[in-house]
Amino acid sequence: MIYCKTCLLPNTKPGLNFSKEICSACINNTIKKKIDWNFRKKKLEKIIKKIKKENPNSLYDCIVPISNGGKDSWFQTSFMKNQMKCKVLCVNLSAHLPTPEGISNVNSMIKSLNVDILKLTLKPSVHSSLRLQSFKKFGEPNWAEHLMVFAGVYNAAKLYNIPLVVWGEDISFEFGGYGKKQTPNASNLYYKNDLLKDKKLESFIDKKSIFKSDLYFYNFPSVDEIMTSNIKSIYLGYYVNWDGEKNYQFAKKSGFKAEKKPRTGHLVGYDNIDEKLCEVNGWLKFLKFGFGYATDELCYDIYNKRIDRKKAINILKKLNDSFKPDFLDDFCRFHKISKKNFYTIASRFINKKIFEKKDKWWKLKFYPK
Repeated sequence: MIYCKTCLLPNTKPGLNFSKEICSACINNTIKKKIDWNFRKKKLEKIIKKIKKENPNSLYDCIVPISNGGKDSWFQTSFMKNQMKCKVLCVNLSAHLPTPEGISNVNSMIKSLNVDILKLTLKPSVHSSLRLQSFKKFGEPNWAEHLMVFAGVYNAAKLYNIPLVVWGEDISFEFGGYGKKQTPNASNLYYKNDLLKDKKLESFIDKKSIFKSDLYFYNFPSVDEIMTSNIKSIYLGYYVNWDGEKNYQFAKKSGFKAEKKPRTGHLVGYDNIDEKLCEVNGWLKFLKFGFGYATDELCYDIYNKRIDRKKAINILKKLNDSFKPDFLDDFCRFHKISKKNFYTIASRFINKKIFEKKDKWWKLKFYPK
């Protein structure tokens, strides 16, 4: 493994590029510091003005996709409602296994922001089957989740004739990925992005137990449909200097509550805390690529000058050593598999080039220096 000289990201991260031992995420975060954010905000105001003028009869000016009360969702919704003066419809793909914090935060968010929220709760049997199949085939159960979010939001916009979808940050730009430059256009989320990659639903769907009628909110439109559609999709992070820590502080003032103690493998107690099924996905990412939640969270603090790299390396080692799949019992019950079967499947995805077996399990062999 080769690590970036200024942050903690390794070259095993898919899509990450290096220039003179510096990763693309660090280069992009340097670019962010030179952007005239007031000018960008004014560009967004012009877009909103144009959309309102062209769609005078639309019930809503925009959709803001939200998690179950997450800090970024809180900021996005407030920004579009209060600063951009939009009529906002929030679209929430409901968690099948929400945490107490997630339930509390989404209720607080609804009360605090006073907006309409469309909650899509898809069939547990279908969702469980799709997640299990993507776990077995890709070692990535949340692939089905990501599919549901992007396709579901677009189809909701189409159903309700809403002209604009406002996503949060462009993770490819913020954290290094397949995207080579920052862009306001988020339409590629509906057919190719860092989370979905080039995988297709048809390649692993169990056609004996899942019917076409079950998959409306999982089905993506064609590229031609997206390009000719009146639905515009943008990254708010192109127009606003995105900072997850500041979003957390904003949401906290309005009633957002973090976990009392971060989960294993986490630095912070306010990210991805709304539901239980995502934790296993993050743990599997660690086994495949040698980086997980701790790396992402520490890098974010490095980019924003909240921690120095040397201190971050020591913290990373401790967090990785304690990393285990939280909520594993819940995960196995939801997918109707045993723990033994779970570990049998998970073991197939361990990257043995970067992991070595110690004390009956696997430890990462390489760390940044």
